[in-house]
This record gives sequence, structure tokens and C-alpha cells, in this order.
Amino acid sequence: MEDNIQLAKECSDHDKRLELYEEILSACREISQQIKKGDKTESLELMTDYFTYIRIKNTVDRFLAMAQQVADRLAGVVETRAGSKIARPEDLVRLYDIILQNYADMRDVTSLDKDGDTYQMIDVNTMYYRTKRCFYIAECHLGQSNWLNAIVLYDKCSEHIEQTIQAANALQSSKNQSMIEDLQVLSKQIYSQRCSAHASAFLQTQLVEEEMKEISSDKNKMLADSLEEFKILKNESDLPTIATLPPDFQPIPCKPTFFDISLNHIEFPDLEERVEKESSGILGFTKWIWGK
Repeated sequence: MEDNIQLAKECSDHDKRLELYEEILSACREISQQIKKGDKTESLELMTDYFTYIRIKNTVDRFLAMAQQVADRLAGVVETRAGSKIARPEDLVRLYDIILQNYADMRDVTSLDKDGDTYQMIDVNTMYYRTKRCFYIAECHLGQSNWLNAIVLYDKCSEHIEQTIQAANALQSSKNQSMIEDLQVLSKQIYSQRCSAHASAFLQTQLVEEEMKEISSDKNKMLADSLEEFKILKNESDLPTIATLPPDFQPIPCKPTFFDISLNHIEFPDLEERVEKESSGILGFTKWIWGK
């Protein structure tokens, strides 16, 4: 198993490297099962914790190898094979989630309590991969044109970088030098991506304001006021306004409602007798003309 671990670290072929990690993990599982069959003693518990630590560490290395391949495809360093899945930032977020979960499981190994340096190294690695995960979450939002969310996540990622570099420098280990250099490169990349997100957010706000002005000016314009203008209508929403509903208020002469109400209670005089007298006079006149 030790030979396979060394070969996996030195192997440049990605597929062969993953096969070696699979053999290492299967060997760790078999050894752990054989140890559990024996009597529980302190030495066996230490051995169980040791192989658990080896299994988790190689699991982390396996997923790191997968993450490196996805990152190379995403950056264009390695060409995507025909028929294979296109690399996305979401894939790296998922892989770093698994890596962080394995580091959380590594802290649960009881025999590591006696070694404070190992715990500190686990904490530094956890902070480092949390920073990488935050960066690729920001890349996901950037790819979806969620500029404001991306800017906030880039700022959060910068905070994680500062905290991780401080923790790595406090540990004073030569293994952390490559980690610090990678974080410094990542900080420059975050700065450029953040500026790009700021510019895209500003342009989007300007375009939205111009579109709203055009929409408001066209929608509020009456058809009678634009009879001499030619417009190409793309959809029904671009149709001009024919009439405003409800209509605008217009000033009218004021008429008190008091007189309308009082009119219902006015009693007019009876003029029936006068009507009959006038009608009888007319009949007499016609008889005189015709000689009757």
C-alpha cells in the first residue's frame, strides 16, 4: 500500500492516478475490517485510527486530483475530450464540499488529540479549501450574471485569504509555502474578476434605465399623437396606447345637487280648467267659419 501511495503522488496520468487511489482505499477498508474482528485493545484502537486517517487522507488526495483536472479544463490548460462532460465551476464547488467534509471527519479521529500540530494543519487546510470553494461559488454567480452576489462573495473570499495566510504563517511549516503562493495568485485573480463584475453591474443598470425610459415614453404616448411615426412592433406589448383608462379628469361647471333634489318636491298648479276653456274657444271659431 505504501508503494501505491508513493506512485499515486508521482503519477502524471490522471486515470492511472485515480486507479491507484482506488486500490489504496480498498486496501484501507479491508485492513480496517480485519482489525475490527479482533479483540478491542488500546493498540488495536490506535491501529484503527491510523488506517482511518490514512484512508481519509488518500480520499482527500483523490478528490484533489479530480478537482485539479476540472480546474485545468475550466482554465483551458487541458482540452476537453470529445463526448466528455464540460467543466463548470459547480463541479469544483461540489468537490470542495466533499474535501471539507473529509477534513471534518479527520478531526473526529480520537488519536489525533495528542498531536496539536496535526490539528492545526487540518484547520489551515480547511480554511484554504473553504476559500477555494467560496471563489468558485462566486464564479458560478458570475457565470449566471448575478453581479452583486458575485461581488459580495469575492469580498468574502478576500477575507478568507487574509485569515488563511495568517494561520499558515503562524504554523511555520515549509509545506504551507506553496499554499500561501497559490492564495496570493488567487487574490490577484479575485481582484480582476471583481472589477469585471463591477463593470458588468454598472452597464446592466445603465441599460435597464435606458430600456425603462424607452418603454415609459412609448407606452405613455397616445396613438393619436404618433400617427406620423413608423414603428416595427415585435410583440403585442409594444402596441401603442389607444385610450387611457380611467380617463383623465376634466373641469366642468359646478351644478349644486340641492336644486335637483328639491325639484322632486315642487308641486305645480293644476291647469286643466284653463286648457278646456282654450279648447272650447277654438271649436266655436271653427263652427263660425264653416257656418255651422
